[in-house]
Amino acid sequence: MRIGFFTDAYFPQVNGVVTSVYETAKELRNRGHDVVIIAPSYPNYKDKKEENVLRLSSIPVHKKLNIRIATHFPDRNLLRLYKEKFDIVHSHGGGMISLLGLEIAKLKKIPSVFTYHTLWNKYTHYFLKGIVKPKVVEKVSRILCNRFTAIIAPTDSIKNELISYGIKKPIFVVPSGVDFKKFKVKNTVFLRKKLKLKSKNKILLFIGRLGKEKSIDFLVEAFALIAKEDKDTVLVIVGEGEEKKNLESFGRLLGIGNKVYFAGNIDFGDMPFVYKDADLLLFSSKTETQGLVILEALAGGLPVIAVKDAVYKGIIKDNINGILVNNSPKEFSKACLKLLKKPLDKKSFLENSVKSVKEFSISTTAKTLEKLYEKLIY
Repeated sequence: MRIGFFTDAYFPQVNGVVTSVYETAKELRNRGHDVVIIAPSYPNYKDKKEENVLRLSSIPVHKKLNIRIATHFPDRNLLRLYKEKFDIVHSHGGGMISLLGLEIAKLKKIPSVFTYHTLWNKYTHYFLKGIVKPKVVEKVSRILCNRFTAIIAPTDSIKNELISYGIKKPIFVVPSGVDFKKFKVKNTVFLRKKLKLKSKNKILLFIGRLGKEKSIDFLVEAFALIAKEDKDTVLVIVGEGEEKKNLESFGRLLGIGNKVYFAGNIDFGDMPFVYKDADLLLFSSKTETQGLVILEALAGGLPVIAVKDAVYKGIIKDNINGILVNNSPKEFSKACLKLLKKPLDKKSFLENSVKSVKEFSISTTAKTLEKLYEKLIY
């Protein structure tokens, strides 16, 4: 099949949508399919030829988050797109390029699929300083999704959310997959070298965009309680975002500014070494459609402490591969201290982690998509 991946988020951006698009396209190509990725252009960024990426002219709309939108100027790449002979269009993101994919699918009378990667009703603070309300976003999502042939939700909870918006088109649950082979690496003490940490330091890790919706201030507050009990712990935050200064100030206010390390964005290829060097992954976001970093952590043998959320059902199992806790910094800190004082049995943890994330392998995702595409095309 010749598949068009129309995505509004792609490299050099760093987020879960980018990872999902890249890994899925790569695996589908490994299975013999021809995948073209259509994404916004970024100044001074060049793709590798073998990645088959078509960049469209774009303008910046959010400098801090490094977001650009396609302008749809009739340049050479856009004209080439209309000549492409796709069998199916798969849109990711919900922006201008996703809409372009829908338009091309309608013109060529081929099926169109849309993956709902982001709970946009939880991100309204980014739109016109919060003027756009969640209910408006839900209504727009309903109108958009009902124009596609089919919708993909990463989890059952997101499928139910979309149904509540009034989406009538078929919704299929297909999780974003993880290439587990990547995470079978030796510990190179990557973070300790990068941040000049001591060997005795216990690394509590957060990975993600530094935005309000990720509730990282919750983790900083919980870590302040942890640090009182265990002086060797440090909190390492990987990622960039508009909340960085606020988080730095909050850490200083709590008296732990010297124990909270901001590592910035780390190269995609180095992430397996980041997971391997940590002792626990901490996650407090309740706006995820799946939470890829949790799957990556478990694939790398790293236990997870997370705030309870329906999207993690069946992934995190208490005292087996991590702990799910209520939305309380005190309870969260207690769970972390419990695993720091008495780590999970390594052998059984690794076995259970493999079992719990097996269904989320990138090969499983590609096979599921393959069957769905064939069903819609034929």
